[in-house]
Amino acid sequence: MRILKFIGVFLGTLLAVFLLVFGFNLDALKTLYDNSGDLQEGQEWVSKATSLKGLTQYIGSNPQHTAIVSQSVTNPDTTINYGGKKLHTMGTLSNFFLITTYAQLLEEEQLDPNQTIAWDSVDRYQLPFIDASHHDNAKQALQSHTINGQVPLDKLVETAIIYNDLAISDYLYFALGSDAIAKTMQKLELSSTDFPLPFSGLYITLHPSLHDKEFEAHFEDLTNLSKNEFRAKVLDNAQQYIFNEDFHERVRKAFNDHNGLGIGFTERRNLLQLFPKSSAQELSRLMLQLEQDKLISPGVSRHVKDLMDWPYAEQGLNNDFKYYGAIYDNRLGLLNGIDYGASVYSEEPFGQAVFFDSLQVAFWFHMSSNFMHQDYQQRLMWDPALRDATLQEINK
Repeated sequence: MRILKFIGVFLGTLLAVFLLVFGFNLDALKTLYDNSGDLQEGQEWVSKATSLKGLTQYIGSNPQHTAIVSQSVTNPDTTINYGGKKLHTMGTLSNFFLITTYAQLLEEEQLDPNQTIAWDSVDRYQLPFIDASHHDNAKQALQSHTINGQVPLDKLVETAIIYNDLAISDYLYFALGSDAIAKTMQKLELSSTDFPLPFSGLYITLHPSLHDKEFEAHFEDLTNLSKNEFRAKVLDNAQQYIFNEDFHERVRKAFNDHNGLGIGFTERRNLLQLFPKSSAQELSRLMLQLEQDKLISPGVSRHVKDLMDWPYAEQGLNNDFKYYGAIYDNRLGLLNGIDYGASVYSEEPFGQAVFFDSLQVAFWFHMSSNFMHQDYQQRLMWDPALRDATLQEINK
């Protein structure tokens, strides 16, 4: 009887999360039905990892899916480094390099944070059915700052980080320019981090039907490309989507006709292998530099912190944190985050990077529904018992 209750609760939660992520319509329910087989993947861990203690057991048993680097500024002996050098999908963590470039250009007085941007020019980057709810939420949040269709640049950047709006990210990618982003990344002395790519170009390139191919054949063709060839294809598709009206309409029709990519849950998860990657060790180093106001300069560090501190205000973390900032991502198969902060208990400053990558489908839905990765990262800074449990599992 207990197992039946658990299955009922799990399926109810799964349906609620799915509808929130993919939309309240019959097509979404059909997609859920069509992918019912994929939803068996990882179910054994759903019942085991119902708490953060259980999550540490998953972490210790699945090093291929996880990476954790948590470092204290004042006490390096307490560092947790689990799979720190392994490369994992960044997703919207790549926004960190956009906002750092933005902060750098502000410091050099090459940008005016109060300049206004036409929302229509941002909206053009949005692909049908690709994180559409994030885009809608971002637009709704910006309504009070929108005058005659124009939005202040600083509010646009802030909203991109809070709502993970891919369209705003792509707009900023091209508005800031690849040369400026490359200059920023050079200053950060990165060795294991891929250069960001526009999300619209990525999803257009990854769409199998748009290229008249079945998923497996298209995926194999893309994986056989060199990194430079793949990057050139993504950039070309992104630019054509913005500037070529015929291409723009053809792409939108393909995404509308197929409710997005038109592929199953496991296929969507597997495509993340082609996204730009970084390592938890390298990203946590940047968080430590940010924590100490050493990210390029004190001015750049302070402005980046101002953009990343949204969870402290939005999620009511002041009971546990003296200060806190983060960027998270959550897309099918991927849950990750970078953060900095200090608890009100120890006041010990931390910099962290955590990846849950290529997760089993059922387990991803479970973690996503509870925002477990965010809770885990935050508590890792202020809960010694969770740090001990994590160390115990990864040292087995």
